[in-house]
Amino acid sequence: MSDPPRVSVPSPCRDLCQLDQSGICIGCGRSIDEITEWTRADNERRLQIRAAARARLEQALEAAQRGELVDRGPR
Repeated sequence: MSDPPRVSVPSPCRDLCQLDQSGICIGCGRSIDEITEWTRADNERRLQIRAAARARLEQALEAAQRGELVDRGPR
């Protein structure tokens, strides 16, 4: 019997690709290194990247809600 096909972890990309001054995408929350690593990463690593990116986006949202300046990169 053959193994079932592996489902790949989907990219968090939201087609809002713009890096802030820290090198973090304002759309998905990934660093430039994580974005370039994505195609080579296995599913376990992709889940780690997604979790880190989600945490970054949540931090930015919380900072914005507190009225703190949030770097949105070049305009």
